[in-house]
Amino acid sequence: MILEGKFATLRPLELWDGRELAKYLNREELKEYTSLVFPINTFLEEEWIKRNAITHNNIVFAIESNGVLIGTAGLSSIDWTSRSAEYGIAIYESTFWNKGIGTEVTMLILKYAFEYLNLNRVSLRVFENNPRAFHVYEKCGFIQEGRERQGRYYRGHYWDVIHMSILADEYWRNKSES
Repeated sequence: MILEGKFATLRPLELWDGRELAKYLNREELKEYTSLVFPINTFLEEEWIKRNAITHNNIVFAIESNGVLIGTAGLSSIDWTSRSAEYGIAIYESTFWNKGIGTEVTMLILKYAFEYLNLNRVSLRVFENNPRAFHVYEKCGFIQEGRERQGRYYRGHYWDVIHMSILADEYWRNKSES
């Protein structure tokens, strides 16, 4: 399945994307916003794609803008009984930040989650030192549920992890109001 937006396209993650993603994942400017602290090479990234990109419990899309791979987004830890999943997004190419792409991609994934997969709840975790992402999630209808105090360590500092979620009825209500 391919999801089209005005600024970005979500397509299935391909094995050959591993080479480009490995380059991005090793950039220092991105480590602050991800949970990755170990070096990643093409082999490791390709193995991750093989095992995790599309499984019974994970669906990860490549994010492209103007034909350029700029990140990934998807749903993980899908629980088909509780109809819930965890959302994750990373726009690795900083020249594409602050252009509305994160908001658009988040809304495309929510549409996929609630309108195609019939999920009831989508949750996420965001680090407190990433106010740009927190703003995007609020704009897309996510509600803060809690805070994991000092749950993230990065370069000599502990940051809180903020837990947020959106329910299907909130998604449908927001959609009807737009």
